[in-house]
Amino acid sequence: MRFTINLATRTSLDHRLLNRLAYCAIAVLSVIAAWDISRVSSNMGEQSRLNAEIAAIESRLGAKPSGISESELSRQKGRIRFYNEIIERKSVNWVNLLEQFEMVTPEGISLSSLTPGKGHEEWKLEGRAKSFKVVQQYLEKMESSKNFSNILLLSHQNMATGEKVRGVQFSISCKVVNL
Repeated sequence: MRFTINLATRTSLDHRLLNRLAYCAIAVLSVIAAWDISRVSSNMGEQSRLNAEIAAIESRLGAKPSGISESELSRQKGRIRFYNEIIERKSVNWVNLLEQFEMVTPEGISLSSLTPGKGHEEWKLEGRAKSFKVVQQYLEKMESSKNFSNILLLSHQNMATGEKVRGVQFSISCKVVNL
């Protein structure tokens, strides 16, 4: 058996076509890079202009307006603080908050007071339970919930009439995580 190789039918690459495609790709990428550079420089200029405007507005806000007495200015700032506190209190989703407390409150617990603390997350709960074991279950349920943290039993005392114990009065502080 004799093998022969025909060298005239070998496949060859068209180097001119490959070079043209490479030059076109380089040209397109150069145009895209130039466009991106111009956008970045434009954005940097816009950012510096905005920073200058912000600094000018902040300096105007910090200065006392002319023609207004100091007492009038302090009274106006007090009103603004008052209304901001009202707006802040209104921003709490009360239905969601009460629903979170209701979901962890077991049978046999009656809450008599929910008092917000210094922050929106801090709460003080006061209530009554049938027994201290029910209060323990309440604390365990709150601790296992992802919505509450820093749960602390502040006080508890037996409510007695005569010689019979009729329940437990308790006070708990906690933080509500997902308000």
